[in-house]
Amino acid sequence: MSRVPAGSWDAHVHVFGPADKYPVCNRDALYHPPAECDVIALEALHGAIGFHHAVLVQPTVYGPDHRLLFDILKSAPPGRYVGVAIVNDAISDRELLSMHEAGIRGARFNFGRKFKLGPSPDEFRRTLERLRSLGWFVKIFGYGDDFMAVADELMSIDCMAVIDHIGGPEIESGIESEGFQFLLDLLRRPNWWGMLSNGDTRSKKGSPWTDVTPFGRAFYEAAPDRCLWGSDWPHVHRFVTPGGSHQDYGLDHKLDQLTLLRRYLPDEKCLAKVLVDNPARFFENLRTGLR
Repeated sequence: MSRVPAGSWDAHVHVFGPADKYPVCNRDALYHPPAECDVIALEALHGAIGFHHAVLVQPTVYGPDHRLLFDILKSAPPGRYVGVAIVNDAISDRELLSMHEAGIRGARFNFGRKFKLGPSPDEFRRTLERLRSLGWFVKIFGYGDDFMAVADELMSIDCMAVIDHIGGPEIESGIESEGFQFLLDLLRRPNWWGMLSNGDTRSKKGSPWTDVTPFGRAFYEAAPDRCLWGSDWPHVHRFVTPGGSHQDYGLDHKLDQLTLLRRYLPDEKCLAKVLVDNPARFFENLRTGLR
C-alpha cells in the first residue's frame, strides 16, 4: 500500500459523534450520519495511510453547535488538528474567543444555492471583519456558477481564503466556463488557496474520474504553491435522509482519491508540496495559541 509523505495533512474532513450526545440541528437536516464515522475511525484510516495532521470542518448538520468539534480538539495531541467552524451573527464574540482557544482557525461559508445556507451580504461582511480580528481564514463552498452571485464579495476578501473542492465544477460546462475562470482568477491572488479535493464526486464518468482531471490540473497550475488536498471523509454526500445508510468509502477509496490527485500534478515531487509543504506553510501562519 502506498503511504503519503511524512507530515502530510488531510486538509478537509468531517467527524461525527453519537446522536444522543451530538444531535443534528433539526429533524430536517440534510443527512443523518451513522455513529461509526467518528474520530476513532478517522484516526485508524489516517494511521493506515500515514496522515499526521487534519483539518476538522464543522458539518452543516450540526449548525452552530460546535460541542463535538470542541471535545475532539481539546482531547487531541497538540498540533494534530485544526478546526473550521460555522460562524454567523448568532455566534457571540465570547464564543469566537472560546473557539480560538480550542484550536479553531477558520470559518466555512456555504454558497451552494441548492442548500440555501449562504449568509446575506451584510452578514458576510460583518462576519469577515470579526474573523479578520482573530487572524482566521475563510473557506468558500459552492458549485459551478454559484460563486458569480457573490463575486464582488469574494473579490473583496483580503484575509487568507480557500476555495473548497476545486470549486465544485460543472464538468459539462468545461474549464472555460465563466464560474470556473472566475475561481482561477481568484487563485492567482496571493491570499487565495485551492482545495484539490472531491473531484471524484463531480465526475460524470465514475472511477477513475478522468473527466475531472483538467479541472484539478488548472487549479494546480493557477497556484502550485497554494494548493491543498483533503479527502472530505466520510463523504457526506453518500448519506441518505431519512433512515439511509452510509456506503463504506474507507481505505481503498481514499487511496483511489490520492491516485486522482497525482494525475493533477506534474510529477511525484509535487505530491509532497500539496500534502506537506503547502499546508505546513498555510497553517504555520495560524498556529499562535494552538494547543
